[in-house]
Amino acid sequence: MMDDVSLLECAAGLATRASAVILEIRARGFSVERKEDRSVVTEADHAAEALIVAALRATTPAIPVIAEEEVAGGRITAASSLFWLVDPLDGTREFTSGSDDFAVNIGLVREGRVALGVVAVPATGELFGGIVGQGAWKRVGGVQTAIHVRVPPAEGVTIVASRHH
Repeated sequence: MMDDVSLLECAAGLATRASAVILEIRARGFSVERKEDRSVVTEADHAAEALIVAALRATTPAIPVIAEEEVAGGRITAASSLFWLVDPLDGTREFTSGSDDFAVNIGLVREGRVALGVVAVPATGELFGGIVGQGAWKRVGGVQTAIHVRVPPAEGVTIVASRHH
């Protein structure tokens, strides 16, 4: 089995490839559908998820994959102590409205806790990744920079959220 650094690089590459697919679909236009829960879904959600899921299952066949659109379609993966968790286009509502506020999320959960993960921001070309206990980074244009959390100020923490979350 691959080590965590290799698993993170695998996820990073897939998030980058999925970002390119999403941007291609956005550029040529797409239709919007509604899922059973009334949330929106597009061809970009399905294409990005198909790319990510197929590659994860081929590269790490021993690790189950739980992906948003598969779950919405009724495919439920059996519980496991280790699994990939994929949201191929987080912020579909923002994506469909023309906003740049959407992302590709791929994480690895081990024993009920996040072990590592990546968040790609297709519209800006930013990619964020990290491994719990080993550090995190931001990659833009091939340049990777370490990122860190800050110590909360005495007046309290700052909360960041999108308009809909």
